[in-house]
Amino acid sequence: MKHTLYPWERGVRFDRGVLVGEVGPGRHRLPWRAVLHRVDVRPRTMTPAAQDVPTSDGVLVRVTVVVRWAVSSPTKFVVESASPEAELYTAVQLALRGAVLTRAHSAVDAERETIAAEVAAGVAARAEELGVSVADVAVRDVVMPGELRRAALAELVAASEGRAALERARGETAALRSLLNAARLAEEHPALLELRALQAASTVVVDRPARKS
Repeated sequence: MKHTLYPWERGVRFDRGVLVGEVGPGRHRLPWRAVLHRVDVRPRTMTPAAQDVPTSDGVLVRVTVVVRWAVSSPTKFVVESASPEAELYTAVQLALRGAVLTRAHSAVDAERETIAAEVAAGVAARAEELGVSVADVAVRDVVMPGELRRAALAELVAASEGRAALERARGETAALRSLLNAARLAEEHPALLELRALQAASTVVVDRPARKS
């Protein structure tokens, strides 16, 4: 029986139920009693469903991660579990839960990279058993409960209003300071008031001489 494996495939060969070994890319002629399990070794991306995880201060936070992985040992991938991808999925969810449980809700979003590193470390042993290597873990989404999101928005609005009020107060203070300086100058130099009054009320008339014909 002939089998052709592509560059991204590996074959795990069994003869009469006994593991023989792995077969690389190319065209292979195997006896009729041989069974070949094809394994795709290209990198893959897993996005487990978002889960609500309680933080150390009792807040349910919804977190989503993205995991990039690939098969590193085709033999283990075939032999160790009937559903290796499902096993990896569960390991990722458990590791994520463990990483979030130790943090307050306010630290989850701020410590995305640390949480991702902890998840990767938490699944490394199980992934190796399954013949899988985890290349990268990233925390994609962190969603707080609606009450906390509204409270955070109200806090931002209040801070913005406070800054606006502070700017208005600074403007008013500057105007008062200018008036105070003007009053002091007028008190020290009374002639300035008379000059100011003349400047505001007087009209200058220019008398042009008539042209001679």
